[in-house]
Amino acid sequence: MDARPPAPIALLRLMLALVFTLYGAWVQAAPSADTGHARASLLVHAPAGIKPGAEVWLGLRIEHQPHWHTYWLNPGDSGLPTTLAWTLPAGFAAGDIAWPTPKQLPLGPLMNYGYDGDLLLPVRLTVPAGYTGGALPVKLRADFLICEEACIPEFAELDTQLTPGPTSLH
Repeated sequence: MDARPPAPIALLRLMLALVFTLYGAWVQAAPSADTGHARASLLVHAPAGIKPGAEVWLGLRIEHQPHWHTYWLNPGDSGLPTTLAWTLPAGFAAGDIAWPTPKQLPLGPLMNYGYDGDLLLPVRLTVPAGYTGGALPVKLRADFLICEEACIPEFAELDTQLTPGPTSLH
């Protein structure tokens, strides 16, 4: 008798493992805030730990309510891009947002570019050569214009404390 699961179950297990590996690496109980028309969360991805030379990413996740959207770096004919203001210990530096490809958001004769649904705005964190470990406080203020038919300026203030070991907050 064959002890392997049927092909559809094995395929489902493989797909779930892939999803949790790719998306789950960004997750753990992350700081989040309800801004009124979206949920904003601070995510961290540091699989090799936080140390000089390691790949460390911070990210703002915006979960838009249905029919609401925010804007890309170049918002088009109207709108404003999301801005991120980081507060980090001396020597640490947050890079620019690695903007994902936006959607076209037509509004009458205007063409805008932005995002709806679930959005991740990743930012590379540079760890200074002299960092030897210890708690790492991270604060983020995100400002964004969120629109349905009308636009509303919203913001989220998020903070967390990172440790030198492998870290994933999602």
